Amino acid sequence: MQQFQQIQEPDTFVCACGFSCHYKSEKEMEIHIDNCPVYSAYSDFMKYIERKDIQNANVDQLRVLKAEAKVYISRIEMMLMIYSQSQQPILQKVPSQTVQCEKCKKQFEANSDFDKVWYLENCSHIICKDCMFKICKEDFLPKKSNVTCVCGERFKDQEIKQILGNEIFEQLTEKLNLSLQNIIECCNCKERFCFQKGNIEEKIQDQNGKLVQGEQLKHYIENRFKCSKCHTEQCKNCMSVPYHTNMTCEEFKINKAAVKCRLCDQPTEIQKNQPEALQIICQQQECQNRAKKLCTIKLQCGHFCQGLKNTQCLPCLNEKCAKDQNEDDYCNICFTEALKSQPCVQTTCGHIFHEDCLRQKLDAKWNGPRIVFNFMKCPLCNKFLDIQVPHFKKSIEEGQALLKEVQELCLQRLKLEEKEKDKELLDPTHQFYQKPLDYSMHIYCYYLCFKCKKPYFGGLKNCQQAADQDPKVEFKQEDLVCTKCCPLLTLEDKCNKHGVDYIDFKCRHCCSIALWWCHGTTHYCDPCHRNIKTNMTKPCPGLGKCPLGIPHKPNGQEMSLGCSLCRAERLKAK
Repeated sequence: MQQFQQIQEPDTFVCACGFSCHYKSEKEMEIHIDNCPVYSAYSDFMKYIERKDIQNANVDQLRVLKAEAKVYISRIEMMLMIYSQSQQPILQKVPSQTVQCEKCKKQFEANSDFDKVWYLENCSHIICKDCMFKICKEDFLPKKSNVTCVCGERFKDQEIKQILGNEIFEQLTEKLNLSLQNIIECCNCKERFCFQKGNIEEKIQDQNGKLVQGEQLKHYIENRFKCSKCHTEQCKNCMSVPYHTNMTCEEFKINKAAVKCRLCDQPTEIQKNQPEALQIICQQQECQNRAKKLCTIKLQCGHFCQGLKNTQCLPCLNEKCAKDQNEDDYCNICFTEALKSQPCVQTTCGHIFHEDCLRQKLDAKWNGPRIVFNFMKCPLCNKFLDIQVPHFKKSIEEGQALLKEVQELCLQRLKLEEKEKDKELLDPTHQFYQKPLDYSMHIYCYYLCFKCKKPYFGGLKNCQQAADQDPKVEFKQEDLVCTKCCPLLTLEDKCNKHGVDYIDFKCRHCCSIALWWCHGTTHYCDPCHRNIKTNMTKPCPGLGKCPLGIPHKPNGQEMSLGCSLCRAERLKAK
């Protein structure tokens, strides 16, 4: 147990100059202290007063000093009262009085921490200087210099200036004056221009797709601007970057200080009954569903993994640790949510995406009728995807098998059509020089048969590009039927040399080769398919002028043209 040594309370005040008087003779003691240069030389308190240079202080500074002195005197009187009422001897170690900051509630020693706290003149509250600086700097512009204590009492201008310092105070004052004149300064490039309010009729949505309305919409119209020079989006009032959509400045300030869900960034309460990694996830159903798949491991750096549960942990995505992609970057597949909003996976090429977005990308495959393999490539580096997560294995393998099959068919058709000597493959300056696989994949279109799920030839790529660019073309998967699955194909149509893989049908309505099988009844060429209508059948121009170059049934009837390779050989022989 700590021992305290009793000391005798002295009766006489003795100055270093030799003067002495009884402590009860307060007036005599005050006169001596005020006039004695020796006492002023060794007294810490007198040195502090002299440093204040009160003779050159203005009225506001003197009032603040007076308030500080009163507070100090009141503490001394309180301690004297405690001593006078105590029946025990005064001990050498008496706990010193503490004061509490009204803002952060931190405790300070009344004497030793005297220079760390600020005593407000108007309301007499005590706020630590760190909190005072933060309040003054953050609230000066939004509240138009009417900075207030937590009790609502306004700070004096001189107090604000002393806390901020002349340089910051003058900068904020200049910005405030510009704002009052409707002139704004970009916080990034410092460009100045006249502010123009937005359109109140404009429909504004926040990052979660929620419509901005009421007071928040009014604030958006009156304060949100985008610099015309550097395009930085910011708030005219509080200068936050980017603008806090669907929140006023005050709401944004509260939101910024609140505990936020690690997935949706909305204020939430700590769920202490959950694992540590899931304690700050809100109760919204979407976030709860995502949390079920989220990894709960804490990384060596102290941040939580953003990957999938029961899989290898991702590199840390916190901005303090991340090297390339960080948690605030958008997913490069959906471009609507940050990476931190969902569980993520990393490809072997090193890029990170939302697990759900990557799964949907692989499941959706390609848009339009033509088989393309962009769905199997990384959106950032264009390399073929490889993901070391078990449930992606099937999709990746199916895509690779289809790719291999289409590549073989392209090379086979290139050889059969004798295109291996095309100038694109022989010209050293061409991108396809000595690259037959890339060239054949580039010029040929292959579709996936709706019935047998096998790829089949659908013409040249430039024909399909024309169809893709035509808004009238409606793509239906059931229209994509290969020759083998066409109900009009007969045994007589089968080629003894090439089988049925190269059988063509004539367009029902004109003298062109069909690429589309629609409604389960009709073959169309591209132009006719883009303009399906009644009475669209065109008469054949005659054998000498017919594009097909062979006799055929009258237009308006279905007809097989036989093997395209054999037909090409016959035409070439002529």
